[in-house]
Amino acid sequence: MTKKRSALAAFTIVLMTNAAVAQERRNLVEATLEELLTIPVVTASRVTEQLKDAPARMVVVTDAEIRRRGYRSLTDVLKDLPDFKVDIAGDQDYPVEFTIQGSRGSSRVIVLLDGIRISSPTNEPLPIAANFPVHSARQIEVLYGPASALYGADAFAAIVNIISKDGFNSDGLWLETSMGQDGLYNETASYTAQLGPSSSLLLAGQFLHDRQPDLSRVYPADFQGLRAQHTGTFNTIFGPMRAIGPVSPDYDVPLSAHSMQATLRAGGLQLSLFENESHIPTTPAYTPDNGVYNNAAFNENSLLVVSGSYAKSMKFLTSTSTLTMSRHELDPESGYWNVYSNLKKSYKYAFGSMLKGEQQFAWKPGSATTLTTGVTVERFFAIPQGADLNAPIGSRDRPGTILDTDIQDDFIRLRYSNSGAYAQLQHAITPRLTGVLGARGDYNARYGGTFNPRLGLVARPAADTTIKMLYGTAYLAPSPYQSYGHYGAFYSEDGGQTYASEYWHLPNPDLKPQKKRTFEVNMVQGLGASFAVSATAFHSLMTDVIQESDPRQPSAGLYHGWPVAYIDFPVNEGDQNVYGATIGLNFVKPLSSGRGINARAALSLADGDVSSHDANGTSMRLPVGGMAPVQLKFGVDLHGDRLDVTPRVTVSGRQRLRATESEGDSLVRRTLPGYATVDVNVRRRDVFKELDLFVTVENALDMRYRHINMRAYSNPEELVGAPQNPRRITVGAQFQVPR
Repeated sequence: MTKKRSALAAFTIVLMTNAAVAQERRNLVEATLEELLTIPVVTASRVTEQLKDAPARMVVVTDAEIRRRGYRSLTDVLKDLPDFKVDIAGDQDYPVEFTIQGSRGSSRVIVLLDGIRISSPTNEPLPIAANFPVHSARQIEVLYGPASALYGADAFAAIVNIISKDGFNSDGLWLETSMGQDGLYNETASYTAQLGPSSSLLLAGQFLHDRQPDLSRVYPADFQGLRAQHTGTFNTIFGPMRAIGPVSPDYDVPLSAHSMQATLRAGGLQLSLFENESHIPTTPAYTPDNGVYNNAAFNENSLLVVSGSYAKSMKFLTSTSTLTMSRHELDPESGYWNVYSNLKKSYKYAFGSMLKGEQQFAWKPGSATTLTTGVTVERFFAIPQGADLNAPIGSRDRPGTILDTDIQDDFIRLRYSNSGAYAQLQHAITPRLTGVLGARGDYNARYGGTFNPRLGLVARPAADTTIKMLYGTAYLAPSPYQSYGHYGAFYSEDGGQTYASEYWHLPNPDLKPQKKRTFEVNMVQGLGASFAVSATAFHSLMTDVIQESDPRQPSAGLYHGWPVAYIDFPVNEGDQNVYGATIGLNFVKPLSSGRGINARAALSLADGDVSSHDANGTSMRLPVGGMAPVQLKFGVDLHGDRLDVTPRVTVSGRQRLRATESEGDSLVRRTLPGYATVDVNVRRRDVFKELDLFVTVENALDMRYRHINMRAYSNPEELVGAPQNPRRITVGAQFQVPR
């Protein structure tokens, strides 16, 4: 990572030699509420329209808001949004998990960069951290709910579309550096230039390194002074074990991330390159007797996306042709160091790639009608995560051997394709009522065909009232990780002559897509020039829900020819109902001399139930786990002549886990306590010409709180709740290079 940090510094120096600053577009902090509601967006319909007219519930976070609030990462942005529950460090493969309107899983969210997918191409686990370019965004569009009618697979819970800056609206070089407690460093650089009347260039990069707070000191009762790492003997759930390999007594779980972006626009041509990498520890949230909190246990994911598109307008018709290549890799040095790897470092590997061609036509014969159609063809290659290995693989042609054995874990190589076609008609039935009708059909070589319709009405009964009635569907494709991932362990009592195992989780290539249908009503009511009240109610039904296993189906058997006492596999089982409502209030008041106030509050309620079975085959319905039924978000952006102050409050009610307990004659989900946190960013603008200084305080009240880890209670090797960071203070500077 040191080389990458030096590369970013060199990249910054090169940019400075050619940097010039032109007039930036009007800062949206000075915008009125009406102007904020009419921001142009593209995500809801794949054509440009005003936010209030988009046939979807959407939130837009502008570049001014990103800067004022001190957002470093996409996680920072999303945790402030209504209906987003963000859980950190609760899962080894998904270190950041989202629950959106009761639907849990970061794999259910598609991340786009200027409309191009930069999520994992095969939906393998890819952490969402400071590896996505928030710092170079003009705005971030967040679309709630299912959207497979336009975007196909995995548009299940939300779409996040990062819209980049360009040289037409913001020409110049921006440099930012910050450092904080516990070894936090963040550096960003972005350069935009207008190269001609219709050409522009964007170059951007970010590097973050975080040593992280020593949670063994912050939560001493949980970590017990890391006694096991000092003595080398771990009192695991299977009894005392000695760690294999040198163990540091220190709490040493750093994380790091970087991203690089280049975009060239020339008329209708756009060429883009995006690359990122993240290094995330894999020991949280294990107890200190069942995992080693050292830097050797990590997952390092890298992503490369290259795309080119060409748009041509012909009177009433706009044609857009796009070609995208994407590849994701889990570094061979990645792996675990815990009780399930016999307290020795194990190694993992995964790879996925996609080549996608898309042709879209947008036909607009008049101001009242827009017809959008398109076809896509995709080719995929995947090597899903396999067993824990003795050593890193040397190449994708030589598989490794299963930990503590000489049994070869052959690569599962998947080659498959997906073809899709979509169409959406938007028509203004009257000047105050617009209808939307759309659908998409896909055929995938792995799991067959899917069809996803979409319906909507956008009504404006009064100038300051907008009502949206929306019906949408989606499907979540069974990823290679879900269908073919396998893990477990063998042991030998005769020096490797024979093997046996207590447990293996094996593939199920017959998994079907999970499906979702959502009906939602959204209303925004203006109350004068500065106030707006919003209300949303939704109901979702999810079917063919994928479970890690069915307690009725596991059995003993053979794997690689050796006996296994307990074998399970993922299954499509049952359904899930989720419903809820959100009430929001926004106050936007521009004042004189560039000053202004932007305040917002949202109360979100969500609940539901899911079908389940116990080991005896008894059917039941349980409350949905992995969520907080009650959340409150509040924030204020105070913008003065030269000072910005932006406090933000998050309140979560009790948090439901997956584990259950008896309550009378029924089973209920176990819970974690709720919490309240306050984050504050203070920015002093123009301390010197073009130089801003800022201070960010996270968890300002220094609360001790926990996020959901879904295996708490049910898996005794994990802590009950993932402990979160104490108060952290970061200071930094942003410099805009003058002309």
